[in-house]
Amino acid sequence: MPNVKKMIDKIRAFVDKVLDKMHLLKYKELILYIIVGGGTTVVDWIVFAVLTLFVPETGGWIQTISPNIISYSAAWLCAVIFAYVFSRLFVFENTDGRIVPQFARFFASRFATLVLSIMGDILLCGDHALFPIGNVWIAKVIISVAIVIINYITSKLLVFNKKPQDR
Repeated sequence: MPNVKKMIDKIRAFVDKVLDKMHLLKYKELILYIIVGGGTTVVDWIVFAVLTLFVPETGGWIQTISPNIISYSAAWLCAVIFAYVFSRLFVFENTDGRIVPQFARFFASRFATLVLSIMGDILLCGDHALFPIGNVWIAKVIISVAIVIINYITSKLLVFNKKPQDR
């Protein structure tokens, strides 16, 4: 693991140097959050697209309510793991030894976004949709925007917050 730590430290130093040259170092956390969030979104969308396009619906009762529940759930899980690792290492640079409780808070805060995704799917795409838009991809965009905003707030306030003794 020492080589991994050295590599991470080198990446952090490089990012700091680039942002300093661009006079953006004070916005580092936000810039890196946007980059990691973009990567997280790519992971989410790729898994969602593969499952939506290539895995047949089972036709179960739950899929009449939320037709994309399996795709949303699997995509969410992959995105949460990706987001946690990169947020911990690069955005919030929080690498103390408290991985399990921190990941539990991260997972719990992101679980709310899974529920939001499924509720959005129900409201926009299900057979009984209140606001049927008829296009799973437009619904996914709408849901994704809301989730990015909520994820930043919960990550900042609940998961990677620095307590006075951490500063």
